[in-house]
Amino acid sequence: MPDASFPGAPGPGPLPEAFSRHLASSGLLDGATALVASCSGGGDSTALLVLLAREAKLRGVPLVGFHVDHQLRGAEGHRDARAAADLAAALGLSFVFRSFPVRDLRDSGESLESAARRLRYESLLALGKDLGPGTLLATGHTLEDQAETVLLHLERRLGRTRGGVRPRRSDGVVRPLLPFRREELREYLRAEGIPWREDASNTDERFARNRVRHRVLPGLEARWPGVTARLARAAEALTKRLHGIDARVDAALAAHAVPLEGPWPRALLAGLDRESAGRLLVRAAGGDGRRPGGAQVDRVLDRLAAGEPTFREGLAGRRIAADRLTVRLLPPARLTP
Repeated sequence: MPDASFPGAPGPGPLPEAFSRHLASSGLLDGATALVASCSGGGDSTALLVLLAREAKLRGVPLVGFHVDHQLRGAEGHRDARAAADLAAALGLSFVFRSFPVRDLRDSGESLESAARRLRYESLLALGKDLGPGTLLATGHTLEDQAETVLLHLERRLGRTRGGVRPRRSDGVVRPLLPFRREELREYLRAEGIPWREDASNTDERFARNRVRHRVLPGLEARWPGVTARLARAAEALTKRLHGIDARVDAALAAHAVPLEGPWPRALLAGLDRESAGRLLVRAAGGDGRRPGGAQVDRVLDRLAAGEPTFREGLAGRRIAADRLTVRLLPPARLTP
């Protein structure tokens, strides 16, 4: 935890200045009336909170620290929350804490990892709504996170319908650290004398992202130096391409006067190319943090293309129900605690 002598937001230096230049050139925080930084207490989010504290002061906007305890790690989780709260206090920031029994709030078929992410984002977005229009919600995703996401999407056959980590989402979530490497953030924290906490679950290779992080990506980097940065650039290019697909989807929804969540006339889906129809399903089912697999999307599209008059199919822990005229996404079933 930061000690009582922690000096607050740092002054200029190579990394803070590079961070400011990135924000100025990208316009990522333009128009913000308030900022929220999600801080787990780990190295990436600790650096995010410290760097944003300086940036918020320069821009004259308030910054709030935010932490969620998923009630999965007992005393270790409590210590993470305490560290995040102490850091926010040392920086002179407001701090918001939330706690959820993730095991009890999972949806049917949802993993603990997915449920924790969904609940965390739901709470973050709710805080943004409470703080008012113009509030931007920052998370600590780095260049390595971007590269890992590309590999995970390829493994799950999501490459056609998902880009990488988006720098700024339509709901106000922003990722200011995407151009920066994890190690340079930690070097900066060491130089500033700012400690962070390491979550032991981040080394648990039962989780797919941890396997990619600790085995796959280092192996690729050892064989092809620089591949991490190239994967991140590829993700950025794919994300831009998906913007064009999203525009086609949005135009089709507007033409049929239906919301993203549906129900959709079968004629709407039939009028879209396969890639755009798949993107519509992914966006609708994945809006609350779930990640439909490519095989699931393919099954739905194949059954629609075959003209099956009625069917039900699983999609990211939910169900797609089709009849002769419409296709609808059914609400998820909750697990019984």
